[in-house]
Amino acid sequence: MDLYHKILIKLYEASGGKDSQKVDFSDLVKKEGFFASYKDIYKQMNQSGWITEAGRADVVNITHWGIMEAKKTLATGGEDSTKEFEKAATRLVGNARELLVMTEEFSSKKSADSLTQVENKFDEVKSDIGKLKKYL
Repeated sequence: MDLYHKILIKLYEASGGKDSQKVDFSDLVKKEGFFASYKDIYKQMNQSGWITEAGRADVVNITHWGIMEAKKTLATGGEDSTKEFEKAATRLVGNARELLVMTEEFSSKKSADSLTQVENKFDEVKSDIGKLKKYL
């Protein structure tokens, strides 16, 4: 999990998951030990649409998008969702190719065994699609 997602999760927890709750962002970043990078963190999170200014200096509100991103990060166990998404997508492509080959073999053999193999591979492809959905 990158630094921005760590801070986002802390902000999510500090706000109680409510976009109306004001949080002292500089204090939160300082407590996490990243105050030297405060400006960069603030800028990135603001540009990502995860936070908005709350009227006073260094006080922010988490946005709807920030809440959704925090929930998604928590749901994936804090793993880097981009890398996991790429792995799952690559797995889907490989299984889909194997399904195509098995389907072509089935059309030439027409046996119960080859149909079972096609069915099993189809279930794997379906499972891969289900795993990808959690990242979108």
